[in-house]
Amino acid sequence: MTDAAKGAPGGGRKARRCTIYDVAKRVGVTAATVSHVLNGTAPISQETQKRVWDAIRELGYTRNENARALRTADSRIIGIVLRDIASEYYAQCTAGILQRAQREGYAVLTLDAHFSPDVLRNGVAALVNRRVNGLIFVGGADDRDSYEMASAAGVPVVFGDRYVPDYPCVQFNNYDTMNRLVKALYRQGYREFCYYGEALSSQQNLEERFGGFRDAVRALGIPKERCEVILQDDLDSGKMQKAFDYFRRWLAGAPARGDGRVIMTSNDMIAQGVISASLRSGLRVPGDVAVFGFDNISIAAYATPSISTVVQDPYLLGEKCFELLMRRMSSPRERVDNLMLEQRVALRESARLDAANAVAEGLAVEPME
Repeated sequence: MTDAAKGAPGGGRKARRCTIYDVAKRVGVTAATVSHVLNGTAPISQETQKRVWDAIRELGYTRNENARALRTADSRIIGIVLRDIASEYYAQCTAGILQRAQREGYAVLTLDAHFSPDVLRNGVAALVNRRVNGLIFVGGADDRDSYEMASAAGVPVVFGDRYVPDYPCVQFNNYDTMNRLVKALYRQGYREFCYYGEALSSQQNLEERFGGFRDAVRALGIPKERCEVILQDDLDSGKMQKAFDYFRRWLAGAPARGDGRVIMTSNDMIAQGVISASLRSGLRVPGDVAVFGFDNISIAAYATPSISTVVQDPYLLGEKCFELLMRRMSSPRERVDNLMLEQRVALRESARLDAANAVAEGLAVEPME
């Protein structure tokens, strides 16, 4: 078949309809940017808007209003997209969203991608096809294709526990809190620092926590031989057991120098694994090695020793995500400011840190239980 026959009327093949992705490719921007220009849902520069509208005219793009009407119909359903609902922290965040949604008369569909890009991509497409009124992406990273696809389909999107430019976000200042915490522990007298956590690619908040640690030890001038970083790439599941196994081996080859070692961890499950490995190796916690957690999950206050940790409220995170999504759904052209929620430190038994030293570095201190 000749090219002329393929494109000619009656040539046996219907001409393909121009899509928003064709416009985005012509301009050299994302499909979400084109969607924002069409719907007025985000501030886009005048120059970019002009290029988008020029491409729309050149390519003959028109909206599929029937499909758009179906997508924007009030289904009273929202979707939550998570990487791992088995995590206590994100399960509590989901509960916060569910409770608010139930009070407002919304049903909720939950996608647990479990760190699989294929499950994430296909699941988000399924949620869009179910005509959800909006989507909340909680945690995660490297999912641009999925959330831009949803946004381009006209589905309002909100992010929780992370920041994405041009979208409403609810987040914690993980970088600043970890940075200040390291400096407070240095002020307390610790001189040997270790960071132990997951590989950084799976969650944006993990990148921020590690970044705060890295920049703090550099600013303090801590020698490389007194600073160790362990980023384990198989900690997405079974964190406590894997941390216990790894750290028991690590401690055997890393004797303390007697001048204050503290292990900073990216979450409390890892912290508990490190504490158990230290105790079973004959070390005292915090006498020989101090351990600091992150998240303040339920075990933190009741473990022995109890875990010093960073406190952040997952229920509040979920509630605020829901509130932002409702605002975005009701007023898509309104500029919605991002929310930064407070983090505090719980000063318990696994690491010695005086409240005065924490406050001196600008940290808020959780009242004692």
